[in-house]
Amino acid sequence: MKLTIGEEQVKDIFQSYDQQMEVLLGLFRLALPNWDQIEYILSGRPRIGEAGWHAICSLFQEFDQKHHGEEDIFPGGLWLTNGFEPDPGLGDWEVDTSNLELALKK
Repeated sequence: MKLTIGEEQVKDIFQSYDQQMEVLLGLFRLALPNWDQIEYILSGRPRIGEAGWHAICSLFQEFDQKHHGEEDIFPGGLWLTNGFEPDPGLGDWEVDTSNLELALKK
């Protein structure tokens, strides 16, 4: 499924939470409107246009520096390892989740 997310929606997510994982889950909820019905993501990662990917990466780096300061973390590391994948074939803020294999709640 493809959908376009808004840059302001993304920024609101970053402002709403204090923990990296909460932000990441907020982004997944944005990309997967049926998030509450999903038990597991078995394989795949959502894909997003390159400009959106880079913008979110920068937001994660800023977030990590603000919230984690001198802690021993790599700014933006959670996004790099568990976030969406960049896709040059998508629009800037277009997200494609068609490659995900999901296990739904029963």
